[in-house]
Amino acid sequence: MLFRKTLIHEMTWMAFALFIVLMLIVMTSQIVRLLGEAALGALASSAVWAVMGFTAVRYLPTLFSLMLFITILSVITRLWKDHEMFVWFSAGRSIYSFIPPVLLMGLPVVVLIGALSLGVSPWAQLKGKEYREASLKNQEVTQVAPGVFRESKGADRVYFIENFSPERGFGENVFLQIRRDGKVSTVLADRGGVEIDEHGDRWMWLKQAKAYQGIPGQAQYDILRFEEGKIRIDDPSTPVISPATEATKTVELIKELNPQRWAELHWRLALPIQALILMLAAIPLAFANPRGGRSFHILFAAILAFSYYNAINVLQAWIAAGKIPGVVGMWPLHGLMAALTAGLYIWRSKVRG
Repeated sequence: MLFRKTLIHEMTWMAFALFIVLMLIVMTSQIVRLLGEAALGALASSAVWAVMGFTAVRYLPTLFSLMLFITILSVITRLWKDHEMFVWFSAGRSIYSFIPPVLLMGLPVVVLIGALSLGVSPWAQLKGKEYREASLKNQEVTQVAPGVFRESKGADRVYFIENFSPERGFGENVFLQIRRDGKVSTVLADRGGVEIDEHGDRWMWLKQAKAYQGIPGQAQYDILRFEEGKIRIDDPSTPVISPATEATKTVELIKELNPQRWAELHWRLALPIQALILMLAAIPLAFANPRGGRSFHILFAAILAFSYYNAINVLQAWIAAGKIPGVVGMWPLHGLMAALTAGLYIWRSKVRG
């Protein structure tokens, strides 16, 4: 009773402190990224904090998994370094005796990770996307701000619009410069504005426009006049998993499975499974020899956890590309890690003897 209570108490306080530190690190990096998007006009300034909240919810499963692994690894490593492990071994405990307290402390967190991964994170992804689009529509300004030159993320486009009025929904004297394939295109329009289509892509519409295209340094250039036209503000990207799939409810995801949906489903299932396996693997990985080599086990544990997480990302891309059948998915990887964990227990159990 004393053994279990002492271990759970120390791990709980360690997990609480570690979660606060990890959350602060993630939130700091996210607020810098979102403020950068707001400065470029890709995100409405009024939506920064709300979008950051939705983004934080999406990161919670990964943060909880990392928190569990580091907590158990740190606490049991301290027991080895302070020779407390040998005291417990002398009292009849073994490496397997640490499994029940760890499960008692960690299983509720694993269940929470599963609930977040399968239910809450897709909801946060959907609401964050909706809020981002709604705020941009309400603000009526994306990458084009009235009276200010704006540069795109890829630094290949420059925008300027004058006398923009939210009430009218357009501005006057629009200037665009597009650099592509060694050529520079300059567009001048009497009127223009920004609109967002049903897919969330942002376009600038132009009326009474004239375009000049040529190669810098050469006198020859082409002139094009047109009454109406549209130009995409951002170049479309092709992520491994589309945002629409990431925001789909798990129940809806299962109804019509294709490679991308299989990949997303296996990713959601992998988060709680990974947390459980790494949580149990942290017990034998925490072995530290008080006589020397105290940091080697930490390095090995970090490499193992990092490799496991990256292997999940790689397999997700392969499943989405159709290289791995959806029925097979990531189960071989989880089985390999579970077998490796069992092998570590067998190996470390010999320390007592």
